[in-house]
Amino acid sequence: MQKPNQKLEKGSIFILSIGFVIWSAVFISQTSVIAFDGHRYFCLFDDAMISMRYAWNFSHGSGLVWNHGEYIQGYSNLLLTLLMSSATYFLNKSTAALFMQIAGAAFMLAIATISMKISDLAIPTNNYPSRAIIRILSFLGGLCYYPLAYWSLMGMETGLLTLLLLLSILCALNYSKSGRFSTSIAAAIFLGLAYLTRIDAVIFAIPTFIYILFVNSRQLKNRNVLLRLSAIIGFYLLFVAGLLIFQYLYYGDLLPNTYYLKLTGMPFLNRMNDGIDFIIPFLNETWIVLIISMLGIFIHLRKQSFLLFSLVLAAIGYQIYIGGDAWNYWRIMSPTIPLEFILFISAINAFIQAIMDSKVINRAFPAHFMNSKKVLAASLVIILSLSGFLYSNNRFKDEIFFSSLPFDVSRNIIRINTAIFINKFTSKEATIGVFAAGAIPYYTDRRGIDFLGKADKYIAHLPPHTSGVIAKIPGHNKFDLNYSIKTLQPTFVERMKWGGEDLSQWAQTRYAIIQYHDINLFLLKDSPLVFWKKIANSVTSH
Repeated sequence: MQKPNQKLEKGSIFILSIGFVIWSAVFISQTSVIAFDGHRYFCLFDDAMISMRYAWNFSHGSGLVWNHGEYIQGYSNLLLTLLMSSATYFLNKSTAALFMQIAGAAFMLAIATISMKISDLAIPTNNYPSRAIIRILSFLGGLCYYPLAYWSLMGMETGLLTLLLLLSILCALNYSKSGRFSTSIAAAIFLGLAYLTRIDAVIFAIPTFIYILFVNSRQLKNRNVLLRLSAIIGFYLLFVAGLLIFQYLYYGDLLPNTYYLKLTGMPFLNRMNDGIDFIIPFLNETWIVLIISMLGIFIHLRKQSFLLFSLVLAAIGYQIYIGGDAWNYWRIMSPTIPLEFILFISAINAFIQAIMDSKVINRAFPAHFMNSKKVLAASLVIILSLSGFLYSNNRFKDEIFFSSLPFDVSRNIIRINTAIFINKFTSKEATIGVFAAGAIPYYTDRRGIDFLGKADKYIAHLPPHTSGVIAKIPGHNKFDLNYSIKTLQPTFVERMKWGGEDLSQWAQTRYAIIQYHDINLFLLKDSPLVFWKKIANSVTSH
């Protein structure tokens, strides 16, 4: 027979799960597009749509490529791209995108479940009512950070990476408790899969393996223990070596094209300064959770807590090292936030329990008022934990409550309608020049020219622009419009300006500006790949 607290726990988790599924359904509906042709299209974040184009080509026999016959690795999330390819094999393009959004919701629910299990090992308490509250709050903490939910539901690798990271941490914590070799191997496998999901997940593998070594620090002179530890790390390195070999054999390069695009050419100090400028707003948004977590760690010195917090620091340090990100939705830090929330809950619980055990409180609550004291303690833990969650999400409240469209969706509306135009008014042989290399190429099947270099080795190896706002945006500060537009002359060009380069004047004699439902599009004049007569009867040109 279940205890009342067990029923409360299961009921609460069920309600939270149903609530998240309903919220996700509304979010997915909000991010879909009813295009000018009257059809509804599902669309992911544009970088995820780049991976979807690779996946579509792979599942339809053209190889893991962005353009047919061009072996350039413009993605860094192999495992997710392969998962996408299973969706694109069985489903049409729009439904495949919807499938990945549903998968993102499933990842989030799994993240919440694993967060709850990690809290069992990371937050020691023998008091079942306290345990039930901690488990419920940890489950909620896995669901309620908006940037993590956003990236997961918009098809990015963040959700899958977070799930694999948490699974590896759960195994590492279980290993420290049980000492079972199979559990440590499982941790290495999940870390290896995380590396295949995103290669910079290596930043999470290092502190996890240090933790496993620390757990065995007193037995390092034992030959069998050393062999086992070597086997654990060696097993992980098989994933690393396997991916490097695959990339070299398939693409002719050890590292993805995106590595050169984002991390080469920028002076180190400039990159670090940009990274610090980028991370400061994140710290401002999460400082309450971070500081209280740190206080809790240093008051109760537990190796489990140090492991969790080291992963948070690794993500912050790495974000600074790479010079920030193109979007301030904390994509790199998000995978560690469920762990940060667990530490926060742990600290709040420890502080409240210490206060409730103090002489002052014991005098205020005589023995026959013990239940009132427990209720007060539980209420404070819940209220303070929820306050920390809400504070960390404050900037995103309009998107959370759907009073504004989720980030980048308005651009997806333009991209989908642009793709419809290209499909309707150009031939299959037309080429498309884009700054956003995801949705438009995915929904058109034309040969693409990527102005920002994810799928262009020449652009990726250029020196970055080091002045202006664009210089601070990794992955978007390398471009050469003279090469991409004047030399390659795409049939369609998304626009003629980027950073400090502006070809608008030059384009007046080379490109026709077509206005299609309030969208301006550039088409190469007199190109036989454009259906000009059809356009003349349908849209306005300048």
